[in-house]
Order: sequence, then C-alpha cells, then structure tokens
Amino acid sequence: MRIAHAVISLLVFTPLAWGGNMTFQFTNPNFGGNPNNGPFLLNEAQAQNSYKDPSYNDDFSYEAPSALDNFTQTIQSQLLGGLLTNINTGKPGRLVTNDFIVDIANADGQLTMNITDRKTGKTSTIQVAGLQNNSTDF
Repeated sequence: MRIAHAVISLLVFTPLAWGGNMTFQFTNPNFGGNPNNGPFLLNEAQAQNSYKDPSYNDDFSYEAPSALDNFTQTIQSQLLGGLLTNINTGKPGRLVTNDFIVDIANADGQLTMNITDRKTGKTSTIQVAGLQNNSTDF
C-alpha cells in the first residue's frame, strides 16, 4: 500500500515540477505589448462599438443616374454641341434647361459664353479669343 501511495503521489506532484515561472507580458501595445497586436485589438474594439454618430453624413454613397437623367444629359450635350457648331457661322445661340441658361455669341472672332445657374442665379462668363469664322475646328 505504501508503494501505491508513493506512486500516486509521484504522479500527482510530477506535473507541478514541470511548471515554469509565471511571467507577465502586456497585450496592448500602448502599454509595452507587442506592436503586432495593435490591428487585432483595434478591429476587436470597432466590432464591439455599436455607436453611430448622428451628425455623420455619408457623402461617399453613390447613386447611379436613372435612364431619364442620362437621356436628358445626352440631349443637352447634343443641343449645346449644335450651338457651338452654329457659332462658327456667326449665329448666336441660347439654350434654356431646368438647371441653366447658356447664351453663346461670336463677336469679331471672340467667343463669349454666358452660363446662368437657374437655381442660384450665379453667372459665369467664358471668353475665348481668336475664333475664326467659317472654321470647323476651335
């Protein structure tokens, strides 16, 4: 029986002898931990954060224009292109849309384009000198 107690006590106390010294090591890199733990800890914190800023405006969301918007823009581009083609012959032109008003004039070889934003009332003027009449290229 003594031998059985000795064997059992050896089996019980032997794993304790295998244990080493306990050492403490910081996990957070802000307090001296491994810098490779930083992204992991940040991702864990962001995954647990359910707070949403009420004043945050998601300006990066993109909405594709509708087919009607694309068609309207194409028609406006073609009409504006027609005005610019007619300006070579000396004919002034005007294009009025819901968004803007474009006035084009050719006075003595100087192209003048007045663009008025109908929503804000702001006006931009573009002047290009050296335009030759009866020319097909600008």
